[in-house]
Amino acid sequence: MKRHIFPLLMSLFVMTGLKGQGYTRLQLPNLEHLSAEKVLQVMQDSEGFLWYATEGGGVCRDDGRQMIVFRSDAEHPDLLGSNEVACLAEADGRFIIIGTFHGAYVLDKNDYGIHRMTEVDDKKVDDIMVTSDGHWWLTANKKVYEFSGKGQLLKVYASGDKYLARLHQDRQGRIWATQWEGGLLKLEGGKMVSAAWPLEVMPTTIDDDPSGSGLLIGTLGRGVVRYKPEEGTVEQTEPKDSVCMSRVSLDLQGRRMVADGWGNCFVLSDREQKPWFEGKILTRDAGDSLRAAWKLSARPTAIAIGNEGERWFSTGKDIRRMWEGKENVVLDDTKDVSAMAFSKDGTLWLATIFGTLMAYKDGKLTTDGYASNEYSDAVTHLDVDSLGRLLIIYDRYIRLYDPVRRTLQQQSREAEGTYSIVLQETAPDSRWSRPLDDDVVVRMPQWAWWLLAAMLLLLSALIGYIWLLHRQRERFLAIMKKEMPVEQQSADKGEDKEQNALSDEWLLSAIEQMEKHLNDENYSVEQLAGDLCMSRMTFYRKIQSATGQKPTEFMRTIRLRRAAELLREGRLNITEISYATGFSSISYFSRCFRTMYGVSPTQYNKTAAADSQLPNGKPITDGNQLASG
Repeated sequence: MKRHIFPLLMSLFVMTGLKGQGYTRLQLPNLEHLSAEKVLQVMQDSEGFLWYATEGGGVCRDDGRQMIVFRSDAEHPDLLGSNEVACLAEADGRFIIIGTFHGAYVLDKNDYGIHRMTEVDDKKVDDIMVTSDGHWWLTANKKVYEFSGKGQLLKVYASGDKYLARLHQDRQGRIWATQWEGGLLKLEGGKMVSAAWPLEVMPTTIDDDPSGSGLLIGTLGRGVVRYKPEEGTVEQTEPKDSVCMSRVSLDLQGRRMVADGWGNCFVLSDREQKPWFEGKILTRDAGDSLRAAWKLSARPTAIAIGNEGERWFSTGKDIRRMWEGKENVVLDDTKDVSAMAFSKDGTLWLATIFGTLMAYKDGKLTTDGYASNEYSDAVTHLDVDSLGRLLIIYDRYIRLYDPVRRTLQQQSREAEGTYSIVLQETAPDSRWSRPLDDDVVVRMPQWAWWLLAAMLLLLSALIGYIWLLHRQRERFLAIMKKEMPVEQQSADKGEDKEQNALSDEWLLSAIEQMEKHLNDENYSVEQLAGDLCMSRMTFYRKIQSATGQKPTEFMRTIRLRRAAELLREGRLNITEISYATGFSSISYFSRCFRTMYGVSPTQYNKTAAADSQLPNGKPITDGNQLASG
């Protein structure tokens, strides 16, 4: 019972031994995509992927683009003994060792298969460690298990009657462990034996002391203490030296990845603050200020700080070095240098206003023709990331150059303005963390732009087709509302552009066939298509292309046109006209007539009778006039 309460209590006192001052807390991305809210450990593997041990959600792997989850579910009920994962570790760059609340498992990254470590009891695995010799160490069921780098069990060490909390290998290669409700253990003579522990409170987490050869140990109630193994003594640290965390691992950049006692995770970065001028264009005024502050002999056009803190600068004609108050010329014939940067191997990279890239190392200056700009565009800034890749910034675009692999990538800068770029990459083409104040522009890959362009073209074609059908339909309806017979419309097609739709002989035949069967309410689209010697689909396609209407709409339009003519003649009543034009009911006929002409058949009939003659004695010949009246 007490064993399960201690993790919660421990979160109040556990340690890093790192001073909170000078460290930046970085938020990890994609946390909203995790399968569970609480994270018990986060680590980065040798490929740059992030792995999360979650409470109830299994193991999650984040590659910067998607989150993959490994857990037991309805389809894979036996994948893990428990979805509550306590700890993780990577071995040999290939295996992910998973410690759950019910046993240990190994994930092979070659095929992402998972198998159970049957040698470990079906108990909670409290901690996992991979030592410098490649061996795997696990704590479970009050025992310490040692495996070879291939996963074969080598030895099981008893640790007494208390459960173990954390394992640690110090700088000297010694193995340490902390006990729940106990003290400190160390591996000595092939056994786990008690080490001198002068405090009455129990130790929790354990780590190397960055300031010396001892250990930093978190305690349950006394904060963080510095432990000297040779003397067996402890020294109380200041409270401000502690940052609350439950599990710690190092990423590829040497930063501590933290999972605290409350299920949160983040990264502590001890990156040094860059001088104010780095990442900014060195203007004339800024150059004059630096010249006065550093007591330089000339105004600098580019500045770089060496790995030992020496100041390198360009005068526009040569490269000089300022160290311990003394200035000397290093390269006496290096003109027009606009940007400088040092890589970790001590190489000084130089770029000019003409886009030339040069490297200076071991007293030798060489021009890198591969990365030099063929358009002679000026370089405004240089920077080197943690992987040794060179970021070359121009006014209109940015290049990322890997001098080892000889790869060069380019990206346009679409918006104007000043760019301040911070690279925190864990592997090529992957980026998983950034400072909170770092602005990131997310760009779609090229294939996505092609796909978007294709979709826009299809959408434009669809809109154009719909507009064309609508226009054809309006033209056809306008012509059908005319009083003139079809023959006269065809003869006068040059007088009215709207009659072009009727100039097609095929369409005239369709209208003629339809007029032969006006009084047959059962005359169908299939019959009309058959009379025109074509299939229903062909007829559908042709009639819609010519009129913008579906076949049923086309047939109804011909019937209504004839009905309007009969109404103007005045020989038949509305009921008789309805049946004469193939409508099965008067109500349906009236509804369709109003839709086409804007008035009911009765109103149309009355208007036609009252206004059958204009003042000049000519009859009305345009049904649109009736509709608008």
